[in-house]
Amino acid sequence: MLPERDGVHSIVFPGGDLKVYNSPANWPSPPVGWQPHEGWHPDPVWGPAPPGHEFWIEVPETAFPPEPRGKELTTTAFVLAAVAIVLCWIPILNILGFLLGLSAVVMAIVDLVTTRRTGFPLQGMTVAALAIGGVSLIGVITFQMAYSSASNERHGASAASAATQSATQPANSTPSGTTSPEPVVAVEGSAEKPHSLGTAAIVGNEYQVQVLSVKLNATDEVVANNMFNKPPKGTYVLVDLAVTYAGAKEGNPWIDLSPTFVGTDARQYDASACGASLDNGAMNVPTLEKGGQANYQVCMDVPTGAIEGGKIFVQKSFSTNSKSRIYWGLR
Repeated sequence: MLPERDGVHSIVFPGGDLKVYNSPANWPSPPVGWQPHEGWHPDPVWGPAPPGHEFWIEVPETAFPPEPRGKELTTTAFVLAAVAIVLCWIPILNILGFLLGLSAVVMAIVDLVTTRRTGFPLQGMTVAALAIGGVSLIGVITFQMAYSSASNERHGASAASAATQSATQPANSTPSGTTSPEPVVAVEGSAEKPHSLGTAAIVGNEYQVQVLSVKLNATDEVVANNMFNKPPKGTYVLVDLAVTYAGAKEGNPWIDLSPTFVGTDARQYDASACGASLDNGAMNVPTLEKGGQANYQVCMDVPTGAIEGGKIFVQKSFSTNSKSRIYWGLR
């Protein structure tokens, strides 16, 4: 007879010993992992078991793998990395993205080390968290370097302009307190004297930009362009631009340049106020090498009463220096 406890065959014996069923050699071999169920009896055709045969063999605990470890650390690292990759390109928020990306990388490394020590198979989510977190850190660093470079260019241009004005000032000029102030002369491309449409101008020492045309009421055209384009709160203004990259490396106009409409209500409206999809939109422009050219469109959602008499200016993205703006009129 097979050992029983309370009439039920079991692999856990008194004392907590873990045992498995051991079929006699002269009986048919059962499937792997099979255990006798309650009321089971061997077929008489098999014959008796060899004398002294042990139907239950004790199994050491090491024969069974430990319970799989939890995935909390892996999941947390992956979520943090995913959030970091989104925030790394957003000004100010990319600081938070850097911290989240760094945390994701640290968690992923800890998880990899733990996995190696315990002998568990490597999880793809851990590797993905490490890779995405690393990319987010590189993205933040690259963004900050680009911003610092643009800032240095602006400060350098301002210093050079100041030096030029100082050098051209007459040696015998008298203090400003004793003479009448000279009238300010408007500079071409300034807010006071904007360029006419089609005029080319240098923006940020890297781009030659032309505002080719400005359609002051492009609402019907923009809405009809895509079924998901929503009607504007005011009126869609459509601006056609032509750019030539003149920098030493490579440029992406949709990232590097920021076209903006200045309304007669003394407020600014950029492309983010539009949100509509355009067939020839800025994001369709490929990366430009030195000398590369591209034409594209941007739209702005501007209050109808603030359009006529407004202006367009283009400057480097993320610039805080209003003197770096180049203005065009609407005609």
